[in-house]
Amino acid sequence: MNDNLKKQSDKAQAELDFYKKLNPEAAIFFRKKALTVRLLKISVADLKNASEQSWYEEYIALLAIRLENPTLNFLAKKYCEKLLLLYNKNINHAERELSVLGMIQFLEPTELKIPFNQHLWSKKMVRDVQAVFLNQYTEVNYTDADIATYYLFRQSMRRYERRKIRVAFMANSFLSGEKILPVYEAMKKRDDFETFLIVYAGADYKYLDRAWDYFREKYPDDKIYNYGLMDLQKLAPDYVFLPNPYDSRRTFPGFRTNDIVKFAKVCIISYGATLSNIFSDRLFDEFPNFWRNVYLYFASAETVKNDFEKKFPQDISMDYQHVEFFGYPALKPYYRLEKESYAAKNILWAPRWNFDDKIGGSHFMNYKDNFVALAKKYGEEVELILRPHPDLFNELMKKKFMTEKEITAYDELLKKNNILRQTTLANMFKSIRKVDIFLTDYSSVMIEFFLTGRPIIYCEYPRALPLPEYEEMFKAMYIAHSWKEIEHYLEDLLNGNDPLFDKRQEIAKKIYETHKDATEKIIARIVQDFNAKL
Repeated sequence: MNDNLKKQSDKAQAELDFYKKLNPEAAIFFRKKALTVRLLKISVADLKNASEQSWYEEYIALLAIRLENPTLNFLAKKYCEKLLLLYNKNINHAERELSVLGMIQFLEPTELKIPFNQHLWSKKMVRDVQAVFLNQYTEVNYTDADIATYYLFRQSMRRYERRKIRVAFMANSFLSGEKILPVYEAMKKRDDFETFLIVYAGADYKYLDRAWDYFREKYPDDKIYNYGLMDLQKLAPDYVFLPNPYDSRRTFPGFRTNDIVKFAKVCIISYGATLSNIFSDRLFDEFPNFWRNVYLYFASAETVKNDFEKKFPQDISMDYQHVEFFGYPALKPYYRLEKESYAAKNILWAPRWNFDDKIGGSHFMNYKDNFVALAKKYGEEVELILRPHPDLFNELMKKKFMTEKEITAYDELLKKNNILRQTTLANMFKSIRKVDIFLTDYSSVMIEFFLTGRPIIYCEYPRALPLPEYEEMFKAMYIAHSWKEIEHYLEDLLNGNDPLFDKRQEIAKKIYETHKDATEKIIARIVQDFNAKL
């Protein structure tokens, strides 16, 4: 790009940024114009396979935004007068349809007194354009900063009637759902809330049946919606709580964040407490399109809150996005959780699922045989439990570390040595009550177990440096860099030698005091936001 073109581009971007801050709808207006200019230069033949063209998803996403600002509508009508002249100029040529595409970006089709030659369009394009103007769902997964800001702006301008606050909670597994349930349970007991619990299928339907059974058993008197609902918008929620940024797992109509933001305020309580920047950075950097649509993020640490503000400063500065640290609601029940008494000492091993350098840290391949050997070493003195992440064995096969046959053989080895392999993550609260020693790779579950006051042997993942607020917690765990060190710590703990006991209790109390009122504070924040818009 030569200097002159670069200056023009920089000037155009500066103008767009100015109008975006002045009014996000203005940025959309200029985006519509820029897209129309681009469309006028394409071949009419491209309309026959429009959905495969690079401009298509942006076109439909912008088409769904109808301008409301009177000044912008005036400018839009003036611009459409120019497009109409172009249409008339090409009245005898198929190129006139390109002008039509531009005009319906600004005006309703009923406002145009010209015929549409839809036989030139692809069938999908006809269906999608009709769906947009009939206010129906269109299967287009497109979002960017301008569009996300516009919808956040619309949500920030939203006004409510004096009525109950309608809040939907979405979960596709008990693992993710457990983290938002304290807020759900507290809200549903209040007279000023109407709550909905929705269990939805992931992209591969993973966990759906088990999750559905789990929630039905846990809340037998509640009406629980499943993935068959399809269109979340029909519930007309004001706020929708999500447990993770994985929109690719929410593949049904109206379930993705860039759909939800059009009709409700997206809130998130992460499915795992963030203990290290390496994981919060990954979630922010790898899923920006999700985070751009979030209205209220309830972070699990003050440092994570500050990092989010740095990553997405513009919408926060304009008060379209909000991030709060009130604590992590799921932690409270684990503080000094009473231990069930058994003759044998219970050792639970939780290896991580991933082996990649960036988000890995799994020691499973290093220690899988050593763990089995503990059964022979200690006999009835210990009870061993392997609690693998649900994705561990799939990952082992995917990375070719183990074949399906080898995994089956390992399962048989566990059974032969009376080692329980937990095949479900449900009822985590109950399973932790019987554990004496927690042997683990990096996991967000560490903080939950830590609050019980019982000892943790942590197989360190050097890249997962703890956040400042959790440095003390990590120092109160037994850090192991080899199986020899693990055996040393196990020997001491099984013999009643626990030198970190007092330090662990002190730090657990500090963490508990920080997080204990999280549920109440989150609910108060929702009430505050709703009442401010009455």
